[in-house]
This record gives sequence, C-alpha cells and structure tokens, in this order.
Amino acid sequence: MPSSQFLNLPKEKQQQIIQASLSEFSEHGYDLASTNRIVQRADISKGVLFKYFNDKEALFIYVCDVCLQSYLETKPREPVDDLFEFLRSTTLHKMRFMRERPLTYQLLVRVMKEPRHPLYAKVMKSQSALLHQFVADLKKVLPLDKLRPGLTWQHVLDFVTWIGLGLQEKFMTSIPDVVDERFEQSYQPMIDEFNVYLDILKSGIYREAPQS
Repeated sequence: MPSSQFLNLPKEKQQQIIQASLSEFSEHGYDLASTNRIVQRADISKGVLFKYFNDKEALFIYVCDVCLQSYLETKPREPVDDLFEFLRSTTLHKMRFMRERPLTYQLLVRVMKEPRHPLYAKVMKSQSALLHQFVADLKKVLPLDKLRPGLTWQHVLDFVTWIGLGLQEKFMTSIPDVVDERFEQSYQPMIDEFNVYLDILKSGIYREAPQS
C-alpha cells in the first residue's frame, strides 16, 4: 500500500507517478525496471518516491492492482438484464478497454505469461480479492427463479470461471504481448470458443427431441 503522503497528493500528481511507473514496468518488466527512469518520467526525486512506497516491489504491486481494478470494473454502460448477454457484452467491452490502454494490457499480459515469477504470482493471487465486484454484477443479472432445482448461482459462477481460466490457459501462448495489428484477430478464436461454451451452458449438450 502507498503511504498516506501519496494518497493525499492531488489526483493529477498521483496519476503522473502511476503512469510513469506503468510505462517503465510494462516495457521492462519488474526485474529490469529502473526506479531512476521512473522518477525522471514522474519528475520527482527518488527520495520522494520511496516516501510514497516502501520499495520497488510495493510500487509494482500497487500499479498492478490499479490496472487490475480498472480492468475488472470495466463493464458495458448500458444495463443488461440477461446473464448470457451480460457475459458476452462484458467480454467485448473489456477487449475494447485493453485496446484503448495498451500499457495496461502489456503489463498484465507480461504478468500472466510468467506465472512462475514469484512477484507476478503474488499479483495474480490478488485478483481473487478484486473479483467481488464482478460477482456482484453477475448476481444482479442471474435469473435465480429460472434455474432448475438443485442449482445455485455459485454453480453457474464456478462454471463460467472455469471456462474463462481454461480458455486463458489454452490461448495464452497465442495472444500478442502488445496491442498491435494482430490484437483483435488473435483474440477472435478465444471469443468464438467462449460463445460456444455459453451456448452449452444456456441450452445443454443434447439436441432438441423431435416433436411428435
């Protein structure tokens, strides 16, 4: 966590420091990132930086948390009252969000692609605490009265989560490290497969029985 001194700064100055750090970490990763370059970009001294954050690791974790928070809070502006439309529109909206924020995308992909890095693994664990908002939004559009007996919203949420994690693992090596001309094309197979699984969730795996 940053110090109270950082939190008491004007929002514009906070954002200046965060943006300078994000640029450095997204380009070089944690290990090769330089706090000297960060303070030059942020136009502050190194002593001031370490009054705001205990060390480079604390700064990195905070920047990643800010990125994850903004990503997970991203959702369509128009309210959606159908579970499947909510999931589809949220997925597309998050893609647009990442396309418009290439440094955030670059940093988060770097973290996800190196799960054995001890600090990156720590960042990914912090995701769980940030998923509560998504769960709250999902519960608002989950038609509990339409679920068949024996199912709960938690069953559905777990199913959707497992699909997302499985697709992330399957397609991780093929997605680009940066936002470039391949961005949307690279993600399209994953989106198409996600839609297939949503259809399975909605309609089941059996074809409709012929009407007699």
